[in-house]
Amino acid sequence: MFKLFFLLSPFILFAQNAQIIYFTDAHQLYELDDIEGGRGGVARLKTVVDNARKENNETLTIHGGDFVGGVLYGGMYKGNHMPNALNQIPIDIFNFGQHEFDYGVDHLITLINQTKGTFFTSNLVDDKGSSFHQLPTYLIKKINNQTILFIGLTDQMQTTKKDSRAQQADLFLSVEKVFKQVKNQLFNQIVVVSQMDLAKNRELVKRFPTINLVLTEEVDEYNSQINYVGKTPIIATAGNMSSVAKINLSSHNLPQIEIIPLDKNTLKDKVLAKLEAQEKNNVEKELKQKLAVLEVDLDAFESLKTESLAGNFVTDAMLDYYKTDLALIDGSGIRKNVEKGDFTYKSARTLLPFGNKMVVVELNGKDFKAFLEQNILSEKPKLIQVAGTKFIINKKSNSIEFPHLENEKKYTLVLNDYNFGKLKNYTKILIGADDEKSIEDYEVLKIYAEKQQIINPKIENRITIIDYE
Repeated sequence: MFKLFFLLSPFILFAQNAQIIYFTDAHQLYELDDIEGGRGGVARLKTVVDNARKENNETLTIHGGDFVGGVLYGGMYKGNHMPNALNQIPIDIFNFGQHEFDYGVDHLITLINQTKGTFFTSNLVDDKGSSFHQLPTYLIKKINNQTILFIGLTDQMQTTKKDSRAQQADLFLSVEKVFKQVKNQLFNQIVVVSQMDLAKNRELVKRFPTINLVLTEEVDEYNSQINYVGKTPIIATAGNMSSVAKINLSSHNLPQIEIIPLDKNTLKDKVLAKLEAQEKNNVEKELKQKLAVLEVDLDAFESLKTESLAGNFVTDAMLDYYKTDLALIDGSGIRKNVEKGDFTYKSARTLLPFGNKMVVVELNGKDFKAFLEQNILSEKPKLIQVAGTKFIINKKSNSIEFPHLENEKKYTLVLNDYNFGKLKNYTKILIGADDEKSIEDYEVLKIYAEKQQIINPKIENRITIIDYE
């Protein structure tokens, strides 16, 4: 039995402590100002890492994923300014979040090539089944005579741009595959860096009890969490690198964990503080441009539940710019509320921070209906905001009625390239995402706002919901 355990599970050695600094979701280079004194920022991160390395000069710094896209800043710069800043920390190991792929595989590869740290993935593969971008499927690091196996996992790839060169293989089978590859090697620690929800992390540790530590994505934007499965901690630091975890790993004891907030109490590295200030000034200057006057509040979260003013405004802008019959956007693509008053370039980018490109297709009415049905009637329903038509959701019968669409009639439809990746059937592409006529969604909104000058969308019963009651 001992021999069998030795072959199937990495054997655990005894040695000195190893130290790790972990953070995740670095969407914005400079601090966010939504709490007193701000939170996050690379200047504070640099201070914490430098202090840790004074304690232990072999400290490993790990980023859990998502430094591309995600928030307003990420949408503006698409991660382009992050490699230079993160190289100055520096970061030793990078796992992927799904947002790394928001602007396409080619863009991500450019950023990887600019970054000094090591990227790896245990479960992202290309169209031939090989590791994405031929990256390592696991890492082995030796720190203070300890040998550590790192496994990197990424979930929710269906929520980013679809590309056959970056596909998500089964999470648990990928871990099994790594263990088979290293079955005759000896490790003091097995550490998983994951972009998965808590339930899947718990299941992971139950299936593979030799795992000593899980470093995962944010569970809460403002608060760090440490959950346990038995004696194995699952650490989720706060979002937008608002905190870091300092972990000491010992073969004799449980991991020692300290959560360090990156807040007003953390001194900023002077060099990176200057870089932060320059970036913030550049962004604010660009975003102040006034486009129009908004006469109503736009509630982004209403777009997830019912027809919304924000949804009508966005889809009307798309319809007006491309002169199509129909327009759509999924409600989750409208990200943040905008209050009435001056509608600025910042307002447009706040509503649509991802910077998705526009696509125009020709399709039959039945194909448009099918797209809405596959999203709205799925196990995890996603409401679709529309312009140019109306529909009725009947929750009693779990069906959708389309009073004004004909199945065999051809329509032109504008949608973003993210939604286009989920469109199964269409007649032809009229404007692709790479076409010179394709512009980013917030630019469409900017042009429409400047044209209208007064923005006052109305609820027009485009979406009617018949509930169970």
